[in-house]
Amino acid sequence: MASPEKIIADIKSMRIQGAREVAKAGASAMQAAAKRSKARTFSAFEKDLKSTAEKLVKARSTEPALRHVVASILVSVRKEESPDLKKVRRMAKNLCSHWMQEIDAMLASIAHHGADQIKKNDVILTHCHSHNVMAIFQLAKQQGKKFQVIVTETRPLRQGLMTARELLKIKVPVIYCVDSAFGTMMKSATKVIVGCDAFLPDGSLVNKIGTFPMALVAKRMGKPFYAAGEIFKFTKEIAIEQREPKEVIDPKRLRGAKVVNPAFDVTPAEYIEKLITEKGAVKPGMLKEIVTFKA
Repeated sequence: MASPEKIIADIKSMRIQGAREVAKAGASAMQAAAKRSKARTFSAFEKDLKSTAEKLVKARSTEPALRHVVASILVSVRKEESPDLKKVRRMAKNLCSHWMQEIDAMLASIAHHGADQIKKNDVILTHCHSHNVMAIFQLAKQQGKKFQVIVTETRPLRQGLMTARELLKIKVPVIYCVDSAFGTMMKSATKVIVGCDAFLPDGSLVNKIGTFPMALVAKRMGKPFYAAGEIFKFTKEIAIEQREPKEVIDPKRLRGAKVVNPAFDVTPAEYIEKLITEKGAVKPGMLKEIVTFKA
């Protein structure tokens, strides 16, 4: 089992990427912290877990799924306050394992509901890399559906390359293009399917930078726009992560310019056809009705 510090570093550097994988890694880090803790009192044990939780959340500010998972683990541990630390430690580790299993179950359900949206001979435009979207494509392929996917490279870290390679591995035809070509490529697309880092109360979507203009063009051209994500990505507020400028360009090569690198943007609900969740594909306005926890 990797140490909490290693997992946190991998999340921050994006060696672990994708909201669901980050949330799953968060549960793993909490489990590692519970196992490693040398605490002799309940309060000290709780403090160790809380310290790891705070570092996890700071590692990726725009990940409500991560926040929800670690907060849920902390709340459950506090409810089990007991001098029997062996019992509490065992409960904490089991809870972390449960979360990891639950996240995998959500993925399978999203794949099922998402594959229903793919029709014969679809040409699907996608952006960045999403484990949920890849699961949808994999299931649709297993169902014998013939479709192809247009993949944007997704600057500056080119996560689209990961998507393209995974699609080619399962023998789904791929068209790969630079981000700025999506308007031209939209003409031949039949729909857009992207992932999700967060859902907001009005049904709007937080996803990789570039998603918002893609949704605008899709709406203008009459192409349905879908976003896939677990309901635990629901949040009342969000802070858009600003990543290091050097991911875009070494600032020394552009002295005098302010280089910005926002990791995400917000797509209003009016541009989204449906949100594909583990509870089904729903209109954005229906989202609040299926959320079962406090954000």
